[in-house]
Amino acid sequence: MINEERVRHMTAMAVFEKELGPEYQPMLRYSKKEYIALHGWGGFLAGTLFYGAVYAFIVLYLVSNVIENLSTMYILLIALAGLLVYAAYIIIHVHNARRRAAKQYKRGKRLIKELAYRYEKLNDMYEAEVQQTKPILARDYEEYND
Repeated sequence: MINEERVRHMTAMAVFEKELGPEYQPMLRYSKKEYIALHGWGGFLAGTLFYGAVYAFIVLYLVSNVIENLSTMYILLIALAGLLVYAAYIIIHVHNARRRAAKQYKRGKRLIKELAYRYEKLNDMYEAEVQQTKPILARDYEEYND
């Protein structure tokens, strides 16, 4: 005989694991500190590459179209302005990446705890079913030994 409640429970768990499982697997392998640091470094690298591409485009545009007399002073001003803007941008970008990672980790841990609760509940269903299928004398004997 099929326990319909158990089947519904198992189906919900399978859907959860299939849809959200791969996204939240890193929460099982890394501590919160490691997970946030990993995303911070990823944000640093991605932000640096993005800023470098945008900065190179702006410099090439300025050199080719706007500035006709390119002197050493203009080059130093462009480099200094680029470094200052980069410093501000990368601080904000890494901070936001770490904040997003912390939120994602918190949500993932909550969902993983919910999944663990569902596994525990499913295990209880199996144990209750095993107890009901045992003969009455065997059930009583185990209860007295606990």
